Amino acid sequence: MEKLFNITLRNDYAFKRVFGSEENKDILQDFLECILDIPSETIACLELLDKEFHKDAISDKTGILDVKLRLKNNTIIDIEIQNRWNSEFAQRTIFYWAKMYTENLKTGEVYTKLPKCITINIVGEGFDLNNLIHSEYNVVEKHLHDKLSDELEIHFLNLAKVKDQENIEHDEKKKKLYNWLKFIETYDPEVRKMLAQESPMIAKADAAIQVMEMSPKEKWLYENRMKYEHDKASWKHVGYREGFDQGAYQNKLETAKLLKQLGDPIQKIVQVTGLPVEEIEKL
Repeated sequence: MEKLFNITLRNDYAFKRVFGSEENKDILQDFLECILDIPSETIACLELLDKEFHKDAISDKTGILDVKLRLKNNTIIDIEIQNRWNSEFAQRTIFYWAKMYTENLKTGEVYTKLPKCITINIVGEGFDLNNLIHSEYNVVEKHLHDKLSDELEIHFLNLAKVKDQENIEHDEKKKKLYNWLKFIETYDPEVRKMLAQESPMIAKADAAIQVMEMSPKEKWLYENRMKYEHDKASWKHVGYREGFDQGAYQNKLETAKLLKQLGDPIQKIVQVTGLPVEEIEKL
């Protein structure tokens, strides 16, 4: 069959197709082993929590295509691609981490039943919190740097730093992570082919991409998400031109969607967010 289009895993639909499918759990395990300080045998028993591709999530401007999973020790992990960093993304990722942390506590249960939750954010451009390829944030004591708890764990993987430098890592784990991030970042099939020679799991991921690139259905779904990214960029442009804060607007949409899911009446959501009724009814 003929190749129809080029893929980058910076597209969140393509990323979830490769890393979030049942047949590719070994690929996801290999990737997570490079990022987390968790025994490989614990990661090996991972359970995917949202394997379905909902039509609304693919086409809706508030839809998030993330990869969510649970480990055998009950740790919950959420992985998200964010192509462009914005000033409110740090607060946004804490908000989603908190939601993931609290939604698993049943009424009457003690707080010790709350699971450890880990958020992994793969950022394409504009990350400005630090200059690291891989950074991890926890709650620590200011002077002693002791962890208050290991239950809050937020990772950022900076794809722009991968583009800026060649892999000079001597540590095998860091080298493996660099290769995965290079694989995720690139559009170039030759770069993927070269990386695939160094890892059987990257080779398997590359084979999955090649199958996708020959499918008219995959092309349509992929390009639909690309259009969503272009729309987000347009909102940002309009925001600068009209003095509108796109990040704040997106936060309002996400808040409204959450309140609507919780069953709050439309008028209350209007009061809380300031969004027009028509916008809320579309969510």
